[in-house]
Amino acid sequence: MEEKVNNNGQHSKVDNPFKKGCNPSYVTARSKLQQKRSRLNDDIIKELRLRRGAENLLRATGNKEIKEKVLIELGFVKSKLEVLRGDLAELNSSVKTYQNENSSQSVPMITLGLKETKDTNFQTVFMDYIEEHYSESGSLYSQPIDKLHALRKAIRTPERSEAGIELLITYYNQLGLIQKRFYPPGRSVPVYFTWYDSLTGVHITQKTLGYEKGSVLFNIGALYSQLGTAQDRGSVSGLDKAIDYYQRSAGVLKYLRDRFTHAPSRDMSTDTLTLLIQLMLSQAQECVYERMILNLGPSTKFSDCIVFSQEAAMVASMYEETHNAVSSKSVRNDVPASWLTITIMKSNHYLAMAHYYLASALLTSKELLPSFNEIVEMLEKVTKRDAKSSKHIQYTEDKARQRLYCRSHLNYVISLNETAEKDYSFCRMLRSNDDVFLNVLHTAQENAQTLLDKVSDERDFEDIFVSATPIVPKSTQLVQITVSDFSKFKVEDFFADLGPISVFSAQHEWTSPRTVKLTKDEKNGFGFTIKGDVPSVVIEVEEHSSAQVLRSLLRSYYILSNFLLHAYHPSICLEL
Repeated sequence: MEEKVNNNGQHSKVDNPFKKGCNPSYVTARSKLQQKRSRLNDDIIKELRLRRGAENLLRATGNKEIKEKVLIELGFVKSKLEVLRGDLAELNSSVKTYQNENSSQSVPMITLGLKETKDTNFQTVFMDYIEEHYSESGSLYSQPIDKLHALRKAIRTPERSEAGIELLITYYNQLGLIQKRFYPPGRSVPVYFTWYDSLTGVHITQKTLGYEKGSVLFNIGALYSQLGTAQDRGSVSGLDKAIDYYQRSAGVLKYLRDRFTHAPSRDMSTDTLTLLIQLMLSQAQECVYERMILNLGPSTKFSDCIVFSQEAAMVASMYEETHNAVSSKSVRNDVPASWLTITIMKSNHYLAMAHYYLASALLTSKELLPSFNEIVEMLEKVTKRDAKSSKHIQYTEDKARQRLYCRSHLNYVISLNETAEKDYSFCRMLRSNDDVFLNVLHTAQENAQTLLDKVSDERDFEDIFVSATPIVPKSTQLVQITVSDFSKFKVEDFFADLGPISVFSAQHEWTSPRTVKLTKDEKNGFGFTIKGDVPSVVIEVEEHSSAQVLRSLLRSYYILSNFLLHAYHPSICLEL
């Protein structure tokens, strides 16, 4: 239920018709997190206003005593802002909250939070525009405007489900109809939209409908990322869904980046969206790797381990690209610091897994190993050995040399995992979430050490003179951006009573109606011919008929019911 003000100024309760996909009263850990984010956004706005007022007073006053007091107050405000932004960054770093309960042993994923918004009032502006442009009483359209308000209110609290996605897309498509009805080209409409930056908490108000549409698109992409993270990655079906959702999230964010340039908020800037697209694709590729491991199980077959190795190398490569994007000067101050740590940790972890599986392949029992020549041929395809480097040794038939080759990869595994553990220990925001990632690193380290113990011998001192040969990244399923088809979500035209939108839009000029009375001739009728369904077009006027007055207006007017309307000349009301 929501409140509506009637014509007598009294409040009455009305049902929100857009309940599906929206549940503002449903309390979950995610909704609590979003509510905290909303409160932090409000607190940040308050402190920003205080800072702006103090800075203005500092510039305006010449009194030394007042200046000193203002400087002290300004210091307090700036400190409070730093604390609030730190709290917001910590909320954005909360990876545990969004994970599936059954994925407690999986490496956690990064999820995007929704942008918050304030209520917007379309009523006065749209009613005035209807009277001015369409020459109808704006009060006749109070119900459609109430519907629009209800829909916008519903998208502020979408469910984390397909129904929530459908609700957001429905509003986005509705905005396309609103733009055609009420936003004439080259003219601004004084309806103001306020949205909070999901990363920095700064609020921005603009009166461009593009800002509203872009913010809704961002939330669609963010909700897709939450759906991906919510899947049970302990099952193949859950991983399939996670891959699809992450790819769809990347698709929506790419559409936003390519279509809505010069965004006013940092979370919608080109560089930030490029980073988020890369992040979503990296997480999708990670799910491809997890699905392969789940399908094949703890296989020790040489061919399987080689495939695992290259798959893990692909994930590592993509997370390295993501880390480089997070590290760039244009975004690193806007995104949570934990993202910097998570992306490099994942890059190191999956690179370690790539080298672990390569070593595992070579240490498969002799009965399962292919011939020596087949192994060498496979290694030439899988690795990038630098022939000029003395540290990149070649795999030979010498058993000691083979053990040294395996140790070079396993030592690299241990080194990478140790680096990842150090990064984890230095990141307070990760430590406060959970130890799942740390447990995964410990398990990987123990497995690598077990293998290393098998190939250790008295000549281990040689290990310092060799290094692991780089592995060529390759995937059996390289993830791609999925473009969602918004057109399949049909929406109701709230303002259909204005007439067909192809004709009665803000792109056409309309003036007040005039009245023309025609007398019907018993023999020839009214004397004019129309074409098409409502609105119809006058295509022919008979000579010497009562409709002769319309001859100069041939093909210039539309008939809607008993109205003859024109797009660029005075309109005529035709009484028949």
